[in-house]
Amino acid sequence: MKTYIITRFILVFFAFTLVSFGDPYALKRISDKEFRYEFYTSEKKVNPKKNKTYYWFKGGLIHEAQGGIAGDVLDDKFVKMYHSNQLAEQGYFKNGLRVGLWKTWHQNGVLATTISYSKGLRSGEYYRYNESGNLVENGKFSSNIKTGQWTNSETKEITTYKKGIIVKQKETFTKSEKYRIKQENTKLENDLEAKKDLELTSDAVKLANYKAIAKEQKAIAKEKAKKEKETEATTKKTERAAKKEARKQAKKEPKKDTKIEIFFKSLFKKKDKAPK
Repeated sequence: MKTYIITRFILVFFAFTLVSFGDPYALKRISDKEFRYEFYTSEKKVNPKKNKTYYWFKGGLIHEAQGGIAGDVLDDKFVKMYHSNQLAEQGYFKNGLRVGLWKTWHQNGVLATTISYSKGLRSGEYYRYNESGNLVENGKFSSNIKTGQWTNSETKEITTYKKGIIVKQKETFTKSEKYRIKQENTKLENDLEAKKDLELTSDAVKLANYKAIAKEQKAIAKEKAKKEKETEATTKKTERAAKKEARKQAKKEPKKDTKIEIFFKSLFKKKDKAPK
C-alpha cells in the first residue's frame, strides 16, 4: 500500500513537472540595468492590426512594434519593478495587446499614472501625478485619441480636444482686463495715427522738395534755352550784316571782265599790234 502511494506521488509530481516545463503560460523573469520584469507569454498566432502596438518576447528581451509580431506575444499579468523591488508598472496583456487598467509608480512608491486600455488602445480617464502625489494632468482618451477637456496644473492650461485636435476656446475677460485691453488698443490706435500723420508730413516735405527741385531745373533749362536762342539770333544778325557789308563793298569795286570780254580784248590787242 505504501509503495503504491509513493509511486502515485512520484507519477503526479513528474506529470506536474512536465506540464510546468511545457506550459506556454509559465511565468518568465528578466531584468536590465533599470528594471526587473515578470510576465507571461503565449504561442498563440495573432493577426496584427496596423494601428495597434503589440508586445512580444524573443531572445530574452521584450519587444514592441506597431502592426507587427516576431515572437511569443505577452499574455496575462505584467509586472515591472525597480531593482529596489518597488513597483514601476503593472497591467495586463491579451494576445500581445494592453488591456484593462495600467498603472505606473515613481521610485519613491508614489503613483505616477493611471490609464485604461481597450484592445491595445488607450481608452477612458488618464491621470498623472508628481512625486509628491499631487495631480498634475488629467484628461480622457477615446480609441487612443485625446478627447474633451484636459487640465495641466504645471502649465496652468485647460485644453479642449475634439478627435485629437485642439479646439480653440473663446477667451473670457474680467471687467478690469477688458478695460486694460481697451486702453491698450486705444493707445495703439493713437500711436498708429500719429505715425501715419508723421509719414504723411514727411512725404509732403519730400514732395515739396521734389517739386522745388523740378521747378528750379525747369527754370534753368528755360534760361539756357533763352540764352541759346539769343546767341543764335545774334549770330544770324551778325552773319546778315557781314553779307550786307560784303555786297556793299562789292558794288564799290570795279566790275571785273568776264572771260568772253577778256578773250575779245586780248584778241583786239593782238590785231592792233600786228604790222600794217
